[in-house]
Amino acid sequence: MTDKIVQIAQKVRNLLGGDNSGHGFDHVERVWQTARELAAGEPVDMLIVEAAALLHDADDYKLFGADCAAELRNTRQILNDCGIDEKTAAKVCEVVANMGYSKLLAGIRPSTPEGWIVSDADMLDAIGANGLVRTLNYAFMRCLKYGKPIWDREVWPEIGLTSEQYKKADRRSDNCINHFFEKLLRLKDLMLTAGGRRLAAERQEFMIMFLKAFFTENYAPDWLEYLETYLQGLKASAKADNQFRTENSCLPESFCVG
Repeated sequence: MTDKIVQIAQKVRNLLGGDNSGHGFDHVERVWQTARELAAGEPVDMLIVEAAALLHDADDYKLFGADCAAELRNTRQILNDCGIDEKTAAKVCEVVANMGYSKLLAGIRPSTPEGWIVSDADMLDAIGANGLVRTLNYAFMRCLKYGKPIWDREVWPEIGLTSEQYKKADRRSDNCINHFFEKLLRLKDLMLTAGGRRLAAERQEFMIMFLKAFFTENYAPDWLEYLETYLQGLKASAKADNQFRTENSCLPESFCVG
């Protein structure tokens, strides 16, 4: 770990350390560690990987607003303050600017191996045990702020949301349980690295187990049936979701997950 990465980590800790929405430094630190794990042995620039992993939420629109997110104000300032050279800073900003689920819905995805690694690391922290904790944490915050329920058995998920629809704070279907169907269960098939796909498969099973138990304990057979139908649909659409990887079949084998 270089001195510059240590400096970036400290500045991000100062920026996000007080966040309680699931996007704080604890999340950033896990993404950072996972990115390093996915990058191990790969022909990538580790400074770009680590810096982008640390900075990926430094301008999150949910925390800092759309203008800050569009301009990457915090990211650029931290990179400059830590003495990152202009060329490297530009590559880090490119990674950060092209990752995130709302970007994916708008047809934007990372285009470099460093970006694929950091994107997978971020999405991996949205699923599995930590993903469940983060989802509930964010849901409780929104419950207090907007009066959103954790689950409403009469309000079904909205599948096929656009980027703008997904980001709407007052969307009726936007609750904790629906979030699994509108985003989280899709992430396994959106991984861009072999390592990410392996880890995502394990974490997917945890989420499915949780949802089955939740619906069973809430006497919701219609939701159990919906879950099974949804999972079957995911399998059928996996080929389309994996189109990006297919188009990049010339990449080193370790990055191909077909």
